[in-house]
Amino acid sequence: MGNGTGSVKADLGQVRPTAAPRDGQRTRHGRRFVRMKPVLAGSAMVCLLALGATGRADEAAPTAQVPSPPPPAAPGPPPPAFYMPAPPYATVASTAGYHLHDGLFVRGRFGIGVTSLSATFSGAKTTLSGGGVALGGAIGGVIARNLILYGAFFATDVSNPNMDIAGASTATNVSEVGFGGFGPGVAYYFEPINLYLSGTLGLSAFHASDPAGARLDSSKTGLALELSVGKEWWASHDWGLGLAAELIFASMKDQDMPDVTWSVGAFSVVFSATYN
Repeated sequence: MGNGTGSVKADLGQVRPTAAPRDGQRTRHGRRFVRMKPVLAGSAMVCLLALGATGRADEAAPTAQVPSPPPPAAPGPPPPAFYMPAPPYATVASTAGYHLHDGLFVRGRFGIGVTSLSATFSGAKTTLSGGGVALGGAIGGVIARNLILYGAFFATDVSNPNMDIAGASTATNVSEVGFGGFGPGVAYYFEPINLYLSGTLGLSAFHASDPAGARLDSSKTGLALELSVGKEWWASHDWGLGLAAELIFASMKDQDMPDVTWSVGAFSVVFSATYN
């Protein structure tokens, strides 16, 4: 019994109160927390310093300046009152051959004039003369600069001509005398005034008729020379309008009396229209 009690006491005496732990050493986990406090505090201080430095850097950095747009251009002077703007797609006409004598040549003429036909019968000179119309035409082409070769016809017509025999006026039943001819010709234009000279050498004939249209006299085919000088003004790209003076000389044998020769002289002023 005594041994048992003594053993209990001995055991109790071996149990010693544990000394109170110092601050910062209460537990194993408590010691870790206390040791990390300085580390966390240092990290926070570094972050605050970094943020402060960044703020100062932002304040010190200059602000980028955005360039302002350029001012609008000053308006130009207003157009004059008569100004007409050109169409957006204006076309320019071709100037090839413009007011030049080239290519095809066509001319028509019409005017008035006087014609005289004379022949000698049994030593007495007989003349038929009077005023009337004159007309003609030509077609050809340019063979060199301003030089034209063509074929032409020409004609005059006199109504109610006068008849003189040996210089004395004589009554006659001739109511119309018609004369005409045709042949090749040549014309030359003087630029830039567009004045031309032309001449035609051809075959010609005439006839005389009474009021009923019956033939009273006529000629065989003879030779004729037609000369003209004229001036034209351009009316368009290829058309020219003008005036000309024309002279015609011809000689022909009488149809019924081959020993009688008729001589013809005519002067006309004509209006001309030429395509070239």
